[in-house]
Amino acid sequence: MQSRALITALLFFIAGSGIFICNVSSDEIKHSGIVTVTNETRYFVQHPDVNPVVFNKEYYAKGNVIFTTGERIDGDHLILTFMDETQYTRDEDVEVLLRYPSDACNGNDISFISIYTYISSLAADAYIVDGGIRKSCAEILMVANKTSNFGYQIYIYGY
Repeated sequence: MQSRALITALLFFIAGSGIFICNVSSDEIKHSGIVTVTNETRYFVQHPDVNPVVFNKEYYAKGNVIFTTGERIDGDHLILTFMDETQYTRDEDVEVLLRYPSDACNGNDISFISIYTYISSLAADAYIVDGGIRKSCAEILMVANKTSNFGYQIYIYGY
């Protein structure tokens, strides 16, 4: 239990430091919040024509999963960090939809996205559902099934 708290605290410290260092505000990202879903309200049911790009996924101890896509390149830099978390009294199916930037596709081209998650379920994935790597915007969907905890920190790099 202590190691989970330590890892979570460390990740939130890193995320918090990134926000401060990069001077990025949450106004630059549009997010749905972490919401519970049913089979009828899932993103892919509501948007059947989407061709998602699946993030790479690595499992670590104590419910930590890291999702990545793209790669770091010379000259890129951290352009956004954002985090959110929630807990439930019972297992829920949840989704969160993030869009960077919050309005139009302009600004930095995205080179790499990394999402550090803490979840109580192994049934989780992350997808790019619009835009993406080498584009100036990205819409990202994270899903987890049967989880009582869901927390994440997202890091977007670009040039």
